Order: sequence, then C-alpha cells, then structure tokens
Amino acid sequence: MKKWLLALGITSALVLAGCGSDSSSNGDDSSKTEEKENESTQDEATTKKELLATQMNIKDTFKGHQAKITTYQEAVSAEEPDQEAIKSAAEEAKTAAKEAADTAANYTVETDLPDNVTSQVTESLASLQAYYEEVANALEETPEEADFTKAEEQFTQFNDQLGALYEEVGLLAPDMMKELS
Repeated sequence: MKKWLLALGITSALVLAGCGSDSSSNGDDSSKTEEKENESTQDEATTKKELLATQMNIKDTFKGHQAKITTYQEAVSAEEPDQEAIKSAAEEAKTAAKEAADTAANYTVETDLPDNVTSQVTESLASLQAYYEEVANALEETPEEADFTKAEEQFTQFNDQLGALYEEVGLLAPDMMKELS
C-alpha cells in the first residue's frame, strides 16, 4: 500500500509539473502576441501621424498655387465679370498651375512612412500634376472661359487615391480641394 501511495504521489507531482510548464509556455506565447500587437498598434499610430504630416506638407506646398486658380474661378463666376480682372487672374492662374505641375512632378515625401504608403502617395501626386497641367492647358486655350472639366477629373482621381490610402490606415478621407482652397 505504501508503494501504491508513493507511486500515486509521484505521478501527481509529475502531472502538476507538466501542467505548470504548459501554462508558463502559454504565458510566453501570449506575452509575445501582446508585444506584437503593441508594436503593430504603435506602427499604425506612427503611420497615421506621418500620413497626416504628409497631408499638411502637400497642403502647404500647393495652397498658394491653388489660391490663384480659385481667384480666377471667382472672377469668371462673378455676377458682373470684369474682363480685365479675368485676364489678369487667368495669367496668374496659368503661371501658378504650371509652377504647381512642376512642383508636383518633383515632390518627394519627406516623412517616415512605410515604403508601400510612400509609393501610393507618390502615385496620387501624378494625378495632382495632371490636374495642374490640365488647368494650364485650359487657361492657355480660352483664358476668358476655361473649361476645367478634364482638370477636375484628374483632381477627383488624386483625391480618391489619397482617400483610399487614408481609409486603409483607418483615417477619414480628406477633401483635398477644401484643404487647398
């Protein structure tokens, strides 16, 4: 009987020791998972922060150019359009559009975004460049009554591409026309 109790005690001790090592290894796995989740959350927060910084940089870079185009549009749509004001605003807007197209072509993302996000921002800037080129072309053809339909299509494409990127990282898509105006 003593041997029986001794064998039962040793078996119980081994079972408890085995269960204890399982729970400690599970604890290691769960702590590793928590660390990965924390790193992922920090990476997402950093990406969001850097993407918003990029948005502000784009806004600051192009807002002055867009303001001249907006001034032209306001001059054309005035209740009593002044032809001299329209011509002057058209020249300024055309110059601003050409400068903005060059700026968009040479724009570099200077934040610490992941490579895939940086490439998506850069791709969207090609549409912004096309927008400014279309504005310049429209103003070149008919400065008094420029048709910005093609340009607006390009801007919509830029805004949609950038908006999709924002939604991917969990942000609300910005209205870049409002941002630039």
